[in-house]
Amino acid sequence: MSSNKSAPPYPERTGAVFCVRATCRDLQQMPVEDGISLGRLRTDGGVFFFNRAQFDEAALAQGLKHDESVVIGAHRLHDGSAWLHWLVRDNGKAWAPQSGRRRWLAPLVLLLCPVPIVAALMLPFGVNLFVVLFQIVLFSVGGFAGAWAIYRLALMAHPGRRRLARLFHAARAGEPIATHQRPTHRTPQRLQLDDGLHRDFGLLQGRLDHVSVKRETYGSGRYSYQMLEYHLSCGGAPFSIHSRTGAGEWRTLLDPVLIRRAPLFLAAGDHVSLLTLAADGEIHGLLNESDGIAHVTYKGTLHTPLARRAIQLFVLFILVFMTGVGFTLSVTDWISRGVGPDYWDWMELMHLSLAMLLIMTLLFCGLGLIGERIHHFYFRRKQARPIKKILGIAFGWRLRAGRSATLNEYS
Repeated sequence: MSSNKSAPPYPERTGAVFCVRATCRDLQQMPVEDGISLGRLRTDGGVFFFNRAQFDEAALAQGLKHDESVVIGAHRLHDGSAWLHWLVRDNGKAWAPQSGRRRWLAPLVLLLCPVPIVAALMLPFGVNLFVVLFQIVLFSVGGFAGAWAIYRLALMAHPGRRRLARLFHAARAGEPIATHQRPTHRTPQRLQLDDGLHRDFGLLQGRLDHVSVKRETYGSGRYSYQMLEYHLSCGGAPFSIHSRTGAGEWRTLLDPVLIRRAPLFLAAGDHVSLLTLAADGEIHGLLNESDGIAHVTYKGTLHTPLARRAIQLFVLFILVFMTGVGFTLSVTDWISRGVGPDYWDWMELMHLSLAMLLIMTLLFCGLGLIGERIHHFYFRRKQARPIKKILGIAFGWRLRAGRSATLNEYS
């Protein structure tokens, strides 16, 4: 089934697809609300996460034996763990990915998406408000349908997805395939610190006795919001972690090949180190010795990497959206005149797009500067929190185990 001839090394690039023969050590699952259940497979070839909805329940129900040898197809996540796509056992049985249904739907939608756009263009412009609103609806339907179709077609042509499919069919057919070398990670060790309060942060190391995840609603009415709440019990002491991004239920909206961050996965029996701040008593760092992943939160600090990435994506979306609006207005003007664009029309469009981009850039820079000053003034009046000590402990813990200096952030 597998061939070790010139086995390539374990990939270091995030998102890289690989195939490895490994021996099973432990299989755990973490139920999340709304029927979502995440799984974690620990092997001597790494740690693999998956969504149980990816596979047939009958195959999952058979389970895996301890020390059973399997061939796994996966892609690398940012922290060095992996997301599992398929698994083939020596007896020929497999965890096969759900076959793509209605593959013809995306090409059909792409062919039909111009229909509502053409219908909107054929309607008279500026007749009354209802016609304008109907045109906006038609443009939106055509645009969203086209974007969805392009997204699905891009997934079908994704090189990693296609390579995983080829490797799976070859492994299931018993054909020899080149498997990657196993990663040379060391088992993470306990921190060389005593449990208790260390001036401005606290530490508790032990085995998790109980783990449950529930969705809780905070506030009321229009000001209410929902968060996932992890209820933990370590050494008989109860803890809770509040997270919007921890359990990874949003990953069910993405194709598995696009996932890049490991979920905040916890199971009863995991050996963990809980790092809390004396200022608020909440968990700001969780080092899981069972899978080697360090989870941290920057809650209550001045700047967070996750917030910075979210703002960058939002600004990029606004810039692209405004550029699209300018292009749409120009095309509408060309159609209303009944003539095709010439050289000067294209130059006018370019100048309009550059002017809009410049205005939006200056606007965002000004708003960002004002917001940063207000944010800095607010946190300057609060007591500084020693999050850097917790980050330093987490980085050192990862590096001593021979892993990358990558922390899994949740918020």
